[in-house]
Amino acid sequence: MDYLEPMTAAVRAAANIYRSAKNDLHIEVKGEDKNNLVTAYDKQIQDFLYKKLSAAFPGCAFLGEEGGGKIEVPMGLCFIIDPIDGTTNFIRNFEHSAISVGLAVDRKMVAGVVYDVDKDNLYAAQRGCGATLNGRAIHANRSDLDHSLLLFGSCPYERELAHRTFQMVEKAYTRVLEIRRTGSAALDICYVASGKADLYFELILRPWDYAAAIVIVEEAGGVICTTENQPMPIDQIVGVRCGNGENLAEFDALVQNL
Repeated sequence: MDYLEPMTAAVRAAANIYRSAKNDLHIEVKGEDKNNLVTAYDKQIQDFLYKKLSAAFPGCAFLGEEGGGKIEVPMGLCFIIDPIDGTTNFIRNFEHSAISVGLAVDRKMVAGVVYDVDKDNLYAAQRGCGATLNGRAIHANRSDLDHSLLLFGSCPYERELAHRTFQMVEKAYTRVLEIRRTGSAALDICYVASGKADLYFELILRPWDYAAAIVIVEEAGGVICTTENQPMPIDQIVGVRCGNGENLAEFDALVQNL
């Protein structure tokens, strides 16, 4: 079954809401963390995607960043959605955010779409069909650590992890080609999938941050796993790293005692 066509259509349609954003974003703080922001557009895009995907896949379930409640992925079809991955970038007009939609079937990721609306770059993959950027096949690089461009996330909602994160970054800087921090986990993983970068890590991510990109990077020939070197779950808060087998092993050896 072709899941990608209706998923892509829904995401491209939702992007019109993203593009309509004006100065009055109705910004709110989620919970007690002043750094965890949400806008009216996050909610509108998520509601729109729920409606469109429910029409295309009657009876499907959803797990969304703005849904609240427990993190659960049931059997059957379940879409895992981040309506705006990189909300702070979106608020500041930094132009590096994405609409991210992953599909799990019987609790296994089978398809993913990550749309960088500002650059009009759509990353997509379905299990067994390869990964694409705007319809063209993409492949992860085979760079070793010394020639790797490293991306990382700084866990902005768990700042107690800052010390370890930046210890790892400092250690890696002695070896890697260069380092970047962009503010969108989904796009970082897709950058590894497309060869724009070679390696990525973040010590804490939620399922909606990584779910859609799992299939994309794996279908591009990359490797993604938890920071404990375990297979990726779809319903847990975990650390994530991705790259290729060689540079991940070298990175692990470099930072293992931090």
